Amino acid sequence: MGEIKQLVSISIPFYNSGLFLAEAIESVLAQTHSNWELFLVDDGSADNSTELARNYAAQSGGQIHYLEHPGHRNCGVNSARNLGARSSHGEYLAFLDSDDVWFPQKLEQQVALMDAYPQSGLIYGPSEYWYDWDIDGGTQEPNHIPLLAPGGIMYSPPTLLTASYPIGNFGAPCPSSFLVRRDAFDCVGGFEECFNTQTYQLYEDMAFLAKIYLAVPVYVSGLCLDRYRCHPLSMWHRAKGTNVEESARKFYFRWLKQHLRSHDIADPDIWRAVRRKTWVYNLPLPPSLTRFLRRIANRMANATSHVQ
Repeated sequence: MGEIKQLVSISIPFYNSGLFLAEAIESVLAQTHSNWELFLVDDGSADNSTELARNYAAQSGGQIHYLEHPGHRNCGVNSARNLGARSSHGEYLAFLDSDDVWFPQKLEQQVALMDAYPQSGLIYGPSEYWYDWDIDGGTQEPNHIPLLAPGGIMYSPPTLLTASYPIGNFGAPCPSSFLVRRDAFDCVGGFEECFNTQTYQLYEDMAFLAKIYLAVPVYVSGLCLDRYRCHPLSMWHRAKGTNVEESARKFYFRWLKQHLRSHDIADPDIWRAVRRKTWVYNLPLPPSLTRFLRRIANRMANATSHVQ
């Protein structure tokens, strides 16, 4: 079966997401763009989220589907995203993390942008980092919207690779903000499943973005259309500032170098930028020391740029 024009195929991968999954699903149900199909992809959950997802699918009249890996295995978020994409039929693909939410006009506005910029393979925009979702949590951090590359611009390959995190100065978008053309997704081979539960799942979205940035034009929107929930149970929060984060960062850059070589990317500006970020990983040091050296190098680079 071929892709269906204007249909948005949404994948929500989830793993023990009983606290937040219903809110994510409800934000899909509230979309003003009604031409969508939703795949709830169970990555081996052991809590009530499996039953919750099955119930939503059973009551949806065929618009919501429940998926799982063979044997109810836990394979990692990228495998779950790819399973949803492979099972879908839409011209466009969207990915909503199970603890995030969309604003009601997310799909409507991004589909309109896809129509307006038919050469774009990916559209994304800034996300609100959402701290006050838990009014009893006592967080001191205010909600905020981190800066991405300037919005309202179409970026040709490979501009955003070296301009955005973790190589450049602009921030990286959240996967929940993505709207991807199916042919672009297929062109780059989807999400990299070598980022999994047996290796590292941090930077898994960076690998997908790197492939996209090298292959297709990307439109960066200035519209904030989703909320990225910041909470202590998230994978990123648990790893941030630890040796796990540093090891995952090293794993990502090793993957990136292999990807560049395997695709014969010889652009000297790209390789110069990558070497500037990865020299520390060439040293036989434990993650704690590489993190320390990297932070010193970043401070020195920031100080130099301020002087200039």
